[in-house]
Amino acid sequence: MAACISSLGHDQCSSKIKFDKLFNLPRYKRYFDFSSHEIYNNLENHSYKKLKFSHDDEFINVEFSSNKLPCLKMVVGSLYLPKDNPNKPLGEDSHFIHELYQTIGVADGVGGWVKQGIDAGIYARELMKNSFIATYDESMKGHVNPKRVLEEAYKNTNSKGSSTACIITLNSEKNTIVAANVGDSGFFLIRKGKIIYKSPIQQRVFGCPYQLGNCNSDNPSVAQEMKLNVEKDDILMIGTDGMLDNIFESEIEEIVRRAIDQNLKAEELASQIGNFALYNSFDRFADTPFSRASEGRHKGGKIDDITVIVAYIQ
Repeated sequence: MAACISSLGHDQCSSKIKFDKLFNLPRYKRYFDFSSHEIYNNLENHSYKKLKFSHDDEFINVEFSSNKLPCLKMVVGSLYLPKDNPNKPLGEDSHFIHELYQTIGVADGVGGWVKQGIDAGIYARELMKNSFIATYDESMKGHVNPKRVLEEAYKNTNSKGSSTACIITLNSEKNTIVAANVGDSGFFLIRKGKIIYKSPIQQRVFGCPYQLGNCNSDNPSVAQEMKLNVEKDDILMIGTDGMLDNIFESEIEEIVRRAIDQNLKAEELASQIGNFALYNSFDRFADTPFSRASEGRHKGGKIDDITVIVAYIQ
């Protein structure tokens, strides 16, 4: 949750694999849907696979190794830890996971609105609800474009307040992730236990992030777009500043490496990251990213809503 309300200023796979195209085969009576958990789980149990496709009474075998599947997918888990505030039991963060269209997003309502009697969490939740709907609409045009999702969601969000936002989609045909980010939420791309990319934050001054809203705030034109190649076994971690402000990259890497060794599920890793950030947020003497960024203005952790989404690329 950012404390500052930013004034306007613009600083600037398809769900079913078509095997006839993929393997240059004629149209077959049956094909497998690789978005199916069952198909993936069965394939992962063997080093080499053979699938049979029927055409009339004839069968053809297609063989490929398990580490070269036709496309990648995200297996996602999340954790949300709202601040303990009886007046705002839902907190000010929100997020969505669209499993079918492989798209995830987080939003963080700007806390400064409380001085005007406005709960920015309502704006964040409406923005994410509309983003979920817009993701479906985007899929009808082909691949999901996160910035267009933000534009559509922003246009249809009418609550008062403002929010940061970060939306990411997986293009399973090109093995890339595409992201659009506004403000100080963000994500890490992790490969073999090492962070290989961290999204930059957008803020005008410390504590004043770019933000979407209807009251002299930014609009989606300021969103920073990113496109990254991903590989099997990569880990994508997206979070609000409640996570990012309370845990260092080296700490994330250590927890991730342990999770890999222990074969933790995505939601279990999200829980470990979120609870580690929560613990630091209550420590008044902890060395945290937030205390360093404040340049002496703040010591210890930052108590805030914490959202973590973990996506295993499989």
